Amino acid sequence: MLPFLVSDWDDVSDWLAGDGARILGVVAVALLIDLAIHRIVPHALRLAIERQMRGAADEEVDQRSRTLASVFTGTGRAIITVITLLTLLPLAGVNITATLTGFGIAGLALALGAQALVRDAINGTLLLVEDQYRKGDVVRIAEITGAVEEITLRRTLIRDQDGVLHSIPNGTISVVSNFTRDYAQVNLEVRVAYGEDLSRVAEVIDRVGRELASDAHYKPLISEAPRTARVESVGDAGVTVTVSSRTKPAARWEVAAELRRRLVEAFVAEGVRVPFPPHVIAGE
Repeated sequence: MLPFLVSDWDDVSDWLAGDGARILGVVAVALLIDLAIHRIVPHALRLAIERQMRGAADEEVDQRSRTLASVFTGTGRAIITVITLLTLLPLAGVNITATLTGFGIAGLALALGAQALVRDAINGTLLLVEDQYRKGDVVRIAEITGAVEEITLRRTLIRDQDGVLHSIPNGTISVVSNFTRDYAQVNLEVRVAYGEDLSRVAEVIDRVGRELASDAHYKPLISEAPRTARVESVGDAGVTVTVSSRTKPAARWEVAAELRRRLVEAFVAEGVRVPFPPHVIAGE
């Protein structure tokens, strides 16, 4: 009998001395196991990942640890909750035999419709084992580009640059493009007007690249200084020159933006002409 159904303290004492003590004990054990999982699993994963990724940057180790820890602790909590409920129901006087039988029949009926969930879980497990992406990575999945906010066995949550949160079932993921793994390549296309001395243009670009790579703020972000790579094309819009640089994975956008700004200022200061679109005069 539950305590909220009793009428006096003697009944409460009897309940606490019988099933009540067992119920409270089960709840306490479940809470302790959950607490232990959330304390031990992240630490144990961190040690294992540090051995596996020996020599990797601390940021990469942290990302991998957080990703796996969130999945393992979340799955563990779900399992503990189910086991605890199945243990408490008989202590509360509920016959779970019929309930489990009903669940078995319903589960058999739902199994045919749960193929997508099974596929999501299997694919999610493979994504985690293969370490294709982690929380915080910038990826493109299913034509959506953004930062990974959460990974579970069933789905991946991605927030794009407009702040929209996308939920993608793992079973639908076939191709993953990770923009923040190992290193990033910055490739800018710079157009200059016909008649410009391309050797002088290359000197200006390379000088700007060296200055950017030696800047105190950007030096840790750049692995290879920006430099002129090649003449990409010659067309009606002028001569297109490609500028290349190698950066830290998550620094590509910051470095590219600063490189563009410095190139504009250098071109103005050095008198490097860029092509302008033709203007149509009204009435002609």
